[in-house]
Amino acid sequence: GAVEAVAAAMRAHEGSACVQEEACCALGSLTFKDAENRTRVRTVGAVEAVVAAMRAHEGSAGVQEEACRALGNLTFHDAENRTR
Repeated sequence: GAVEAVAAAMRAHEGSACVQEEACCALGSLTFKDAENRTRVRTVGAVEAVVAAMRAHEGSAGVQEEACRALGNLTFHDAENRTR
């Protein structure tokens, strides 16, 4: 599915701020009001991928902004994702 593809792209292109920013944006959109996708995110390690993107691209405002938005959606009403 889409969540799995985005998480795979994030892992394959960890050094690209552009890919990370767009991937975070995609995850934010895919998980907005979608509990099933929030569960998928957990099983493919996408929460960790978003955090890794934030750490790897501290100087990129775009990555930081999209990652924060994604994390907000990933953890909304999802206690398990909040603890990752």
